[in-house]
Amino acid sequence: MNINLAIAERARAGEALTVAEIDELGASDILSLGMLADEVRRARVGESVTFTRVLELSGALGASGALGASGAEVRITFLPNTFDETEGLIAEARMLAGPQLLTGFSLADIADRHWGKLVDILKRLKRAGLDAIAEAPVDRLHDAEDALRACDAAGLPVRCLSLQSPIEGDGRSSWLIHLRDLVKKFPAIDTVNPLSREQSIAVPTTGYEDVRAVALARLVLPSVKTIQVDWAQYGPKLAQVALTFGANDLDRVSTVDDESLGRRRTSVEDVKRNITAAGFTPVERAAG
Repeated sequence: MNINLAIAERARAGEALTVAEIDELGASDILSLGMLADEVRRARVGESVTFTRVLELSGALGASGALGASGAEVRITFLPNTFDETEGLIAEARMLAGPQLLTGFSLADIADRHWGKLVDILKRLKRAGLDAIAEAPVDRLHDAEDALRACDAAGLPVRCLSLQSPIEGDGRSSWLIHLRDLVKKFPAIDTVNPLSREQSIAVPTTGYEDVRAVALARLVLPSVKTIQVDWAQYGPKLAQVALTFGANDLDRVSTVDDESLGRRRTSVEDVKRNITAAGFTPVERAAG
């Protein structure tokens, strides 16, 4: 189905699309949708694609893990069972990270621990040395607006709004409108990852569905500068195509490489090569 020209013009103008309009865009021809999203993306954010090198800390920390990670974001991916353990983990990670950006955790995981009033817990995490929350999976938060307001009050920014589980049926349009409302209320959040962290075993998504989700996020969220794809999770093939469907940022580029493969096969060089091949200019995202 061809794209409705009136809806396309509203998307180009950054107007607030309705659920019906988003549904109609979602049912349109995938190539036409991609071309429109790419046009809008270039008009809004230019032809640069950012990428973020991330040193992930998932358990016991060791100084050797920081080798080659200078200037990268240091991200804690493991949330301990107790708050005391979490404070200790942040303190240890802070020593390892030094002046580098230290992020960590899912906001939903922290809220689910019920360690106390969320804003107070977030303030203590900041005092322990955490610079930012890595992501807020909006579909997992009981009250996303309240949780994000707690982050604001604690002075602990959220790096990315994300999706934990695949959206079934016709729920994607409503989810995108919910995201649009949130970023309007919290304009400091400028990054959205529209692809789910988890995959349905029974009904896994296809590459077509994934790039369609990226394109719709670009068209429905005009105030969001950065539409992000997880390089480590989705891989170079889908990531490269997603760049031509409205994405402009690749997250979780590894800081660890097999040097025996040579410099041209390192993660950073691979990312740069894929970005360039898609017709864009690679720029490493400042970890700060």
